[in-house]
Amino acid sequence: MELSFESLILETKHPFGIASGTTASRENVWVRLYHNGLEGWGEAAPIRYHNESAATVASALEKFRQADLLGSDPFAIQRISERMEQFLPNNYSAKNAIEVALHDLCGKLSNLSTSSMLGLNELPLPLTSFTIGIDVLDKIEAKTREALESGFKILKIKLGTDHDQEIIKRVRGVAANIPLRIDANGAWTVDIAVKMSGFLAEHNIEFLEQPLPKDAPIQDWQYLKEHTQIPIFADESCQRSTDAARLAGTVNGIVIKLAKTGGLQEAIRTASIARAHGLKIMIGCMIESSLGITAAAILSSLADYADLDGALLLAEDPFSGARYENGRICPNNKAGLGVEKRGSIS
Repeated sequence: MELSFESLILETKHPFGIASGTTASRENVWVRLYHNGLEGWGEAAPIRYHNESAATVASALEKFRQADLLGSDPFAIQRISERMEQFLPNNYSAKNAIEVALHDLCGKLSNLSTSSMLGLNELPLPLTSFTIGIDVLDKIEAKTREALESGFKILKIKLGTDHDQEIIKRVRGVAANIPLRIDANGAWTVDIAVKMSGFLAEHNIEFLEQPLPKDAPIQDWQYLKEHTQIPIFADESCQRSTDAARLAGTVNGIVIKLAKTGGLQEAIRTASIARAHGLKIMIGCMIESSLGITAAAILSSLADYADLDGALLLAEDPFSGARYENGRICPNNKAGLGVEKRGSIS
């Protein structure tokens, strides 16, 4: 198999703010594998808090190519994943892009959708949330109103400011009755999280995502779970299946993202471990095009919740694939991922 890759610059409709900063663009990487006249595609969405960037992704992909790790059999997905893991630690967004591209390629070779190949057809899909990033209060209110007018049924609100309670009051002033989820992106201490949980419970918040820093000790999570009034989900603190096992009993749920797990197979393992420990599951995403979101949407049937709005936040999506339908991100039944290019890329 031959490997090629190129930069994928994604601009958001609005500046996207979280506790650690605001951005209006993101650089991902488009990966293509070639075999028997067909192409398999994947998208790397590097995660800053795991010390990844488009440059580290490109470096990892070049090392994989130079070492000829892919071999000649695209169906040897597990073996190829093992080779990448043994050859280079971490770099999971790069590994995910290759693994997703392998699944896409194998589906095209077999004329089967990736959902069919993974045995995930005909399972119910959860509603996806739509994210309202940190901004000035008037703009948050305007974005909330725009989201409701666009038909979104669940909102996720980013917090981690010195006026978090006012943000929630403004959002609830516009969206009085729909479910709200909160994501603090690790910005709070245990004391702040406990204090905020009471306020959030009063405002009918569904659950609280990643209130504590990524490397918070396990006893902090345990204390928080015992002293909060709403469910707690771990995102940045839960990367792979071993983290799901480690956090079991200290949180109510975890967030699975392909950019963290390194691919579909480890994501499925992580979901299985979470289920075995009684944890709820949310399938999430980074700012990604429909290429990356379609791969994640295939696994949403394994989850209780979905947060797959990454492509919906873009000013222009360079791909088409999974579709937004009645509040859900729905994979299609075309061969492989079923993702196609739009006119904006070659």
